[in-house]
Amino acid sequence: MKLDTLSLQNFRQFRDEEISFARGETRNVTVIHGSNGSGKTTLLNAFTWLLYEEVDFDTRPDRLASEGAMAAADPGDEVTVSVTLEFSHDGAEYTATRTATYEKQSPADFDGILNEPNLVVEYDDGNGVNRPENPGEVLSQIIPERLSELFFFDGEDIDELAGIDNQDRIQEAIQNIMGLTILERATRHLDDAAGRFESQVQESASEELRELIDEKQATEADIEDLEQKKQDKKRAIERVGTEISDIDQKLERLDESAQLQENREEYQEEVATLEEEVDEINAQIKAAITENGFIPLAMPLIRESAQEIDQLRKDGIIPSELSDDFLNSLLEAKQCICGRDLEHDSEPYDHVASLRGEVASDGVEQGALRVVGHLRQFTDGRSEFFDDADVLIERRQDKHDEIDKLEERISSISSELKGLDATTPDGQSISDLETERENKQQEKEQLIGDKGGIEEQISSKQAEIEELESDIAEQKDEQEETQLARRRQRAAELVQADLANNFEALKDKVRTWSNREVNDTFGEIASKNLQAEITEEFELKIQQSVEDQQVEVDKSTGERQIASLAFVGSLVKIAKKRYEDGSESEYFTGGIYPLVMDSPFGALDKSHRREVSRILPTLASQVVVFATDSQWEGPVEEEMTDIAGKQYWLDFDDGEGTNSAPRTRIKGEQAAQAGD
Repeated sequence: MKLDTLSLQNFRQFRDEEISFARGETRNVTVIHGSNGSGKTTLLNAFTWLLYEEVDFDTRPDRLASEGAMAAADPGDEVTVSVTLEFSHDGAEYTATRTATYEKQSPADFDGILNEPNLVVEYDDGNGVNRPENPGEVLSQIIPERLSELFFFDGEDIDELAGIDNQDRIQEAIQNIMGLTILERATRHLDDAAGRFESQVQESASEELRELIDEKQATEADIEDLEQKKQDKKRAIERVGTEISDIDQKLERLDESAQLQENREEYQEEVATLEEEVDEINAQIKAAITENGFIPLAMPLIRESAQEIDQLRKDGIIPSELSDDFLNSLLEAKQCICGRDLEHDSEPYDHVASLRGEVASDGVEQGALRVVGHLRQFTDGRSEFFDDADVLIERRQDKHDEIDKLEERISSISSELKGLDATTPDGQSISDLETERENKQQEKEQLIGDKGGIEEQISSKQAEIEELESDIAEQKDEQEETQLARRRQRAAELVQADLANNFEALKDKVRTWSNREVNDTFGEIASKNLQAEITEEFELKIQQSVEDQQVEVDKSTGERQIASLAFVGSLVKIAKKRYEDGSESEYFTGGIYPLVMDSPFGALDKSHRREVSRILPTLASQVVVFATDSQWEGPVEEEMTDIAGKQYWLDFDDGEGTNSAPRTRIKGEQAAQAGD
């Protein structure tokens, strides 16, 4: 999609204005200059109103009609509001126009009564002009509404993407750019469908089956509530962890506490390593118990069996002469020592014959001796098991002792820090910082414990559901309607599970892809030795390399804005790459999209403004930037003047005079110079 012309009639303070956008390969930037309140946000909303019939104004969001046009109209007259966008896409030229009429009700009425808005889309693909009957669907196919926040955004708010607790927005943006939202929605719909089929089963099933289904649904609702609580705890843990990290960084920057903080981090790393080693030892102990843990429990019975067999042999009950020769003599005599006849092919004959060994020396006595020998081997295995377990337990105890010593050192450091009175630049004492850190650490440990308790409850509830599902499956309801609903329910559940697995795999794949693009783009802008990362939890973090380790750093508003711009730019690149590669994904094939940004320089210092200005044209094939004079002057102007294919100035009249209303005129470069 490449923008050509935007025309506005009676849209807020714009009466009859037009902008033509830069479309060059190198001079691809359109700059729109305007003071605060002159109409930059209105222009941004003109795009979203045209494409999706959505606006986001801080004041009077429902008043779209120009106050000047409404003031000039008589009661009963209609004022027409329209936005027209001409653009090209996939080799076709498009014209999209959305109109709305407002009927004035009284002399003091500036809002009017809205009649049904109308959207018309026409395109020429070389075979003549077409006017589709579903214009909204056509625009949605070109630039889906789910992508609108990525390509039309307020630069003053974008830094929030890199703030705390914005994993959901990052994750949603990644899902949107790859079309995974469709997959997620399908998963939810299948889950709903399975629920509806289960309700149908419930309606026609036996009373016992209905009770089981009721119980299962109630348990599933409990799990859903617990999962939400678990997520809340997880986010709280991450938030507190970030707050602790912020305090650690403050302590590192103070001369009085820097060495103590460095020692504490070193000890904490050693503790983490030791705890991993303890986990490995526990795994070895568990494996040993799984393989040979039965021996100690079975030893009394094993020992007793061996002693009894050995004693039977010694007492002659299992006689030494009970060899194969002796057994053969009994069979030839056709009579057992108990007096029973041993007729050939009879059961007693076959039983005695089976006692013979496969070799001449292999008789019952030898078999008894072997059994006794095997049983005695368990005694050796028992000793070996206990010896190995003792070694592992001793090693584990040594690790715990080391951890205890390190924890004592860490506690001692905390006490020392509490005794320091030096203060940070913002007036906090080291003592107060350490006390706050200690409280945060306790809060984090409590949250971790709470999360663990919730996970245990979820596990227990899931076991209950498995048991209930087994009970439900065993129910033999013969009604055909019930059986059909149960088959449909099962099919929906199987497909839903498969889609859910695919969704998670694709989401992680795209996160990795986005992470690489974000880091590359951020590295071109950031002025420090910093890196941007999208973590596995979908947080947008800024990190610094310190002694070969990545450490999260404090994020200024400017750095957050840069990281967020890098993130949005990376998604635009991904969409473009999928489009150019000819992706055949059924979810989203990508596309070439413009970036329309209101005030992307607001929170940046001069150095960062220069770098952002340099990198902006590379973020998308077409860039539209709104900027105030103060944002434009200096490094932004120096970097962007040569790459700005088009420049416009918003000339705002506040309309405070008699018979006047607020109005903004759009002036091109020559008109603006003539006005000067």
